[in-house]
Amino acid sequence: MPQLIHPELSYAVRGAMIDVYNALGPMLREEFYENAIAIALAKRGIRCQTQKEFIVCYEGAQVGQYYVDVWIEDGKILFELKVCPAIETIHQAQAISYLKVTNADLAIVANFGSASFEDQRLPNRLRDKRPEFNWQAASFASDWLYPKLTDALLCVCHRVHFVLGSGFLHQVYRRAMRIELARSGLAYEYIKQISIEYENELLGYQDARLILVENKILLATFALREMDESLAQLLKARMRRLGIKLGMLANFHGTRLVTMPVRIE
Repeated sequence: MPQLIHPELSYAVRGAMIDVYNALGPMLREEFYENAIAIALAKRGIRCQTQKEFIVCYEGAQVGQYYVDVWIEDGKILFELKVCPAIETIHQAQAISYLKVTNADLAIVANFGSASFEDQRLPNRLRDKRPEFNWQAASFASDWLYPKLTDALLCVCHRVHFVLGSGFLHQVYRRAMRIELARSGLAYEYIKQISIEYENELLGYQDARLILVENKILLATFALREMDESLAQLLKARMRRLGIKLGMLANFHGTRLVTMPVRIE
C-alpha cells in the first residue's frame, strides 16, 4: 500500500470539510464553502490562504494566472472545491494540471453539490518526470486543403494540451499556442477584432481572438465544456469575412483535446 502524504494534516482538513458540509448543506455557491473552510481550518490551527495566485508558464514564458481555491500549509495541500452532482474525471485532470503549476504535495478535490460529501486525494507524482510528446502524422482525404500545414497545426495544438493539461482559461491556451507556433516555425497573425459589415456599411467591431496560420487556416482556440455547431457557423462567418477557406476549432477543456475542421467549399 502506498504511503499516505501528510496523513494527520489530511485527516484534519477532511474533518473541517465534513463539518462545513454538515453545517451548510449542499448546492450553495462555491465562495460560501471556500470562506467557511478557511474559518474551519483556522480554528484547527491550520494555516491556509484562499484564492492564492500562481503564474502559469509555457516554455518559460508567462501565459496566464491560476488561483488555488484553498492553499494549505504552504503547499502541503492544494484544495479544489466543486459544487456539482459528482466528481468527474475532468476534475481530477484539472487538479493534476494545478499540481504541475504549483508543485503542491497533494491535491484534494472535494464536492459539496451531492447528497453526501465526497472527496478525492491526488498526490503529486509528477515531480522529476519528463514525459515526451510524440506525434503521429494525421491522414487526410485526397482533396483536403493544406494537408501538411493542417498536420503541423494539429501537432502544435496537441503539444500545448499535452504540456498544460486541462483546467485553464481560454487566453492561457491562446498565448501558449502562439508560443508553440513560433517554436514550430509557423507564421501566424493574431486577430483580436474583426469588422462587422452589411451591404458595404461598417456596423462596428467584434472581439474575435483568432489565430490565422500561414494566411491559410483560421484557428479558434477556447476551453468550453461543450462545443456545438454554432461555434462552427460563427467561425465560417469570420472565414468568409477574411476570405479563408479552411478553419479549425480547438477545444482544450477536456482530458483530451477536441478539434473540428471547418471548410468553405
